[in-house]
Amino acid sequence: MGGREQRMRFLVQQAATLPTFSAVERDMAQEVFGCEARVWLLLNLRPDDTAEDSIEVRFDSESRVVKGLLALIQQAVDGASAQQVADYDLDAHLAALGLTDFVSSSRRNGLRAAVTLLKESAARPG
Repeated sequence: MGGREQRMRFLVQQAATLPTFSAVERDMAQEVFGCEARVWLLLNLRPDDTAEDSIEVRFDSESRVVKGLLALIQQAVDGASAQQVADYDLDAHLAALGLTDFVSSSRRNGLRAAVTLLKESAARPG
């Protein structure tokens, strides 16, 4: 995916695709813990014509780079079923995007915390 500067620019562009949460949405109940930068996750079930509802995923972060990485995750799983969310592989996704060596281990741990909470929340009925 190019040099470090180009990847950084790409992530900032991705961050701009996500709206900033309101103060109400940035509630502790929506906060993802385990990330260096503050991160929030909102999930909603969308009724679907199929047997399984799709899941609406929304992320926000105070860090533009983290928000850009979260935008990539959101793009991959928004509208997915609970099973598709459960099958999501962060490391494979980062590798496919050429970002494996770009994402530091502390950032990756934070993203893993966000994905873990996403998967746990998506698996809960109702």
